[in-house]
Amino acid sequence: MQVEAIYDKGRIELVQRLRLRHDRVRLLVTVPDEEVDHQGNPYNLSPEVLQKAEEMRQRVDAARRAPLPPDDELPEITPKQVERIEAFELRAQMRREQGRPV
Repeated sequence: MQVEAIYDKGRIELVQRLRLRHDRVRLLVTVPDEEVDHQGNPYNLSPEVLQKAEEMRQRVDAARRAPLPPDDELPEITPKQVERIEAFELRAQMRREQGRPV
């Protein structure tokens, strides 16, 4: 559900009254880029580090946007990969049985 809100000196106020089931609710807020005051380089990183970080960000973004290959073009799963997949599943099952997060 999307609702309109106004940011006012550190507080977010809903425009319309909304009754929520819980007193504390996690929300996702979209802020227009032109409203964000960017601080530039708050950690005083060198230009070389900033350049490497930008290159890494571009590689990650490209990997995220790259389409997945069709299933029939994927290589066959090796026996070692099957063994590892089964080991991860066994570990997750054991954690669930112990009541620990997976």
